[in-house]
Amino acid sequence: MTASQPSETKKQSAAQFTWAQVHASGDAFAEAAKSSTSAKATSHVAAYIVIQNKVYDIGGSFANWHPGGNVALSQVGYDASGAFEAMHGPKAVSMLSKFYVGELAPSEIIKPSGFLNEVQELRTKIKQNNWNKADPLYYAGKLTANLTMLTVSIFILAAYGNNIAGLITSSFILALFWQQSGWLAHDFLHHQVFKTRSYNNAMGYFIGNVCQGFSVAWWKDKHCTHHSTTNIHSKDPDIDTMPYLAWSEHAIEGFADISDQKVAEFLVQNQPILYFPLLTFARVMWALQSLTWNIQSTKKFTFPTLPVVERVCLAVHYSWLFGAAFLLVHPVRGLVWILLAQLFCGIFLASVFSLNHNGMPVYSIKDAQKMEFYEISIRTGRNVDPTHFNNWFTGGLNFQIEHHMFPTVPRHNLKYVAPIVHDICKRHNIPYHCTGFMSGMGEVVGRLGTIARLATKLQIQRAD
Repeated sequence: MTASQPSETKKQSAAQFTWAQVHASGDAFAEAAKSSTSAKATSHVAAYIVIQNKVYDIGGSFANWHPGGNVALSQVGYDASGAFEAMHGPKAVSMLSKFYVGELAPSEIIKPSGFLNEVQELRTKIKQNNWNKADPLYYAGKLTANLTMLTVSIFILAAYGNNIAGLITSSFILALFWQQSGWLAHDFLHHQVFKTRSYNNAMGYFIGNVCQGFSVAWWKDKHCTHHSTTNIHSKDPDIDTMPYLAWSEHAIEGFADISDQKVAEFLVQNQPILYFPLLTFARVMWALQSLTWNIQSTKKFTFPTLPVVERVCLAVHYSWLFGAAFLLVHPVRGLVWILLAQLFCGIFLASVFSLNHNGMPVYSIKDAQKMEFYEISIRTGRNVDPTHFNNWFTGGLNFQIEHHMFPTVPRHNLKYVAPIVHDICKRHNIPYHCTGFMSGMGEVVGRLGTIARLATKLQIQRAD
């Protein structure tokens, strides 16, 4: 008997919960969180989640202790079984037992669907075939290739930086270095490479903070929340892009909540045209968010992190970046080099993450509650054809559906998982979407156009 499996005596004496109680807990917690920017506002509110029919209260100081910080709070009031299983290993199960408060009442237990049973069988197959184990040589090669790109970029800047062609070439290669480092940091921070979390995190600080200037804690908070609430309106931070872009009807309904409504309406109505220019600033915005995350003295919920390590690593990043810019070429040229690299990389990064989920279905919280975690992962994901170029340029994220279902499976093994997932979807009539790179981009822009027309129609109706 493990710590996470209450004895029969404990089960009999444990409180029994209904789904209505669990959902009500989520509503009360959300209301308390809205009413204050302080975590104290929710410290005395029950925060129930359900994992495998067991009920846990993750309120109080849970976010301070949880390695993922307040990401877990995105699941309050819901069945978190799929999200927990996808993002955690066996050790986390026993650690969670201290927050156990009871069981779902027998009448409330929902029988697993045939689809979910097949997904569980696939999880077992992944372990049996060692598809969850990384190839050390593969990742050593990736790290070497990335650092080689940085070396080549710096060499070209030093040797040919006074020539405009040399400056552009160097900045282009630096942008590719940042983009590819982003995918590599992503793999380490999903704990795909090492079994020891601290080793993965250490590489994350090096590749993320030092190489790219992106904060590990900032990224984990944003990205893990995205994984647990993919394309769920008002939950997923990756589609919370108003007033610049609106991805669903839900988003344009929020015009009234935006202080500068006229600007928001202009941007959204013209978003198919403005989309690519906006993408160029994606990396700049993320770098600024990483800095402000580490500068802020207070946050709504405390995220467990190593603030000194974060800040030192970010300082090292800006030291080597501005050192190269100011010491190897004239400072003005150096600033142009940095700016061009930022803009190039914005396009490189955003063109990939746009394909992952943008333009795919966006669900309300109510609609999402009717689906299992794995089904949402499939319905909201867009795979891109696995050509050699796509596999490299996207960092394996062209297997987006499989990555969201099994985020700890190394990217080089997702190709084995994909056809099995596709077959499962066929058997259970769940749409599985895979497309080409350019056609996928066309779908994204097309969706933006659809929402832009809806926004224009809404504005006309309001004027009348």
